[in-house]
Amino acid sequence: MSTSQIKALEDYFRLIDRNAIAHAIRAAVDLGVLKALESGQKTLEQLAATLSLDEHSLRLLMNVLCRTELVEKYGDDYALSTVARLIPRQFQHLGDHYWQFLSVFIRTGIPLPKDDDLPVTDADFDLNQASREWTQTPAAMDAAIVLEIGSTRKNLRILDVGCGAAVFGVAISHRDSSSQLTLVDRGPELKRAISTVEGVGLEERVSYVETDYLDNGWVQGLQEEEFDLVVVAGVVQRHSPEECEQLFRNILRLCRPGTDLAVIDVFAGQEKGDLHREIFELELNLRTSNGRIYQPAIIERQLTQLGFGDIQYAHLPSTPYIWGLILATLQ
Repeated sequence: MSTSQIKALEDYFRLIDRNAIAHAIRAAVDLGVLKALESGQKTLEQLAATLSLDEHSLRLLMNVLCRTELVEKYGDDYALSTVARLIPRQFQHLGDHYWQFLSVFIRTGIPLPKDDDLPVTDADFDLNQASREWTQTPAAMDAAIVLEIGSTRKNLRILDVGCGAAVFGVAISHRDSSSQLTLVDRGPELKRAISTVEGVGLEERVSYVETDYLDNGWVQGLQEEEFDLVVVAGVVQRHSPEECEQLFRNILRLCRPGTDLAVIDVFAGQEKGDLHREIFELELNLRTSNGRIYQPAIIERQLTQLGFGDIQYAHLPSTPYIWGLILATLQ
């Protein structure tokens, strides 16, 4: 066989293996295998008895599951992996409830409708993303390094707008032990932020503003504050250009000459993250009404028109290699 024919065969077998693994994971969730392992390690016999499954068939399934990132084997015992324990049970199907509508989206170009019989789009996407926020920690630590927090930038008054779980704001503030951090977001998101803050012991340095950050009213309550750094992380991907401009105009009212603005979001440009970014972009457009991944130049143009300058861009080179940071200073 020629080299190209051998490669074609290898590609084919990789494809069917990936498809089989996906079905094995779905079967494990449907049968309750992952749920049964939540309480601790179990032998094959214990799993089969607990779930009333055929022992021989279950052994074959477990062999495949041990090749995934979900299940590990120690002697005769099976156990959930660390990553499996981090996935909330409602997301163990890995998105089947919305990916099943992908063909309709491709055919029509219309995101999933908001309907009682279908998965809620924007709100459900927010919930799903909340389960993944722990994955942002390496990129958040990169952002603190890129911004030279604690060295050239210290004693900061930091504002994190649309903070979500505040992974980025907290990582940046934690690196500057003399900083003060103000977190702005809607109520459910602030609950997650409070959990993050308490997890690293920053309670005494953090204040909260519960509001819709696209509204104008919240700005008035902070206009007497003077912020050195404003962080907008994972926010612009959810909004139209018009909404992004409104957000930046609100932020502008809280800035003085010399205030830095860091826009941290998913941007193209890191080859190692291309597959993950492209899947994320597909999901974002499938499940949200205004979601998109922007070119940095579009954001930079908006900021320039509002009076920001000295604009720089940097990739955040940690897994999953999709995050980047735009830094601008109000002139």
